[in-house]
Amino acid sequence: MTKHNKYYWDTTRNMSATQETDNRVPAYYVGRTPRTGYYQARYVVEDFDCTYNVGTAVTYCLRSKFKHEDGGLECLTKAKAHLEFEIERLKNLHNK
Repeated sequence: MTKHNKYYWDTTRNMSATQETDNRVPAYYVGRTPRTGYYQARYVVEDFDCTYNVGTAVTYCLRSKFKHEDGGLECLTKAKAHLEFEIERLKNLHNK
């Protein structure tokens, strides 16, 4: 068997179909819907049942290096704002 570095199995792109259920990957990293082909940001948000703010932050992060020519700064700034909105929402929810 070929020896791989410790990061080799971090994504399923290097795994065979029989290895996709490898228990070295925690369940919270795996979405609920098995897919083939291209994975879209909306599937990530849907599969992990994200709130609006978290889902929006995820999509901004995923597209950050593709949407604008600023290296992702605008999208990452927007993602940070949505995470701050979510933190504020959760604090208000738990302080009731």
